[in-house]
Amino acid sequence: MQNTSFVIYSPSYIIRKGLAAIIEKIYSNNTIQQIENTSEFFELIQKNETDFILLDINCPQIQKSITKLKTVSETNRIVAFYFQHKPKFDIHFIESIDINYPQNKVFKKLNKIFGKINAPDDGQNIPDEISKREADILRYIALGYSNKEIADKLFLSTHTVVTHRKNITRKLGIKTVSGLTIYAILNKLIDINDTPQI
Repeated sequence: MQNTSFVIYSPSYIIRKGLAAIIEKIYSNNTIQQIENTSEFFELIQKNETDFILLDINCPQIQKSITKLKTVSETNRIVAFYFQHKPKFDIHFIESIDINYPQNKVFKKLNKIFGKINAPDDGQNIPDEISKREADILRYIALGYSNKEIADKLFLSTHTVVTHRKNITRKLGIKTVSGLTIYAILNKLIDINDTPQI
C-alpha cells in the first residue's frame, strides 16, 4: 500500500486529534501533519506535496484567506469540515462533511473520497499485500465472524485461521478488527452496508 499524506488544519485541538484518529483508523500507512497556525498551513500546502487536505472551514482565519484557498482548491484535494452550518465559499471542495454526522455517514463519505487510492481495478478485488486465502479470511473478519465460524465456512482448522490472521495483521500493519474492516471496505473486499457497526 502506498504512503498517503494528509494535512489537517484546525485551530481546535479536539477536531485535529479526532480527524487524525479517523485517518489512522482507515490507513495503516500514512503521513499526517496537524496544523493550527494559518501561515504555516498555507506555506505547507502551496508546496503541493500532500495528497489530501482536511480543512476546518468554520475557522475565521480561513474565511479571511479565500484568495489563497482558491489557488489550492483547484488541485481537487480539499475535504472541508464544518460545524452545523456550512459557510458559503466560491470554492470547490471534493467533499464537505459536518462534524456532527454519525459515524457511519462520515466513514461512507471518506470511503468515497479515499477509497480510490489503493482500490484494485480487477474483478477479483484482492489487494497485492495479501493472498487470495487471506483475502477470503479478511472478508469474514470484517463481517464479524469468529475464528471458529471462519474455519467452518472455509473448511479449515481454527489454528490455520489464527495463523492467517496473524499474517494479515503483520502484512498490513493493522491490529484492530475495525481497522481491518475499514481496509476491507476501501479495497472493495466487502460493501460497507454489509458490515456490523464499525
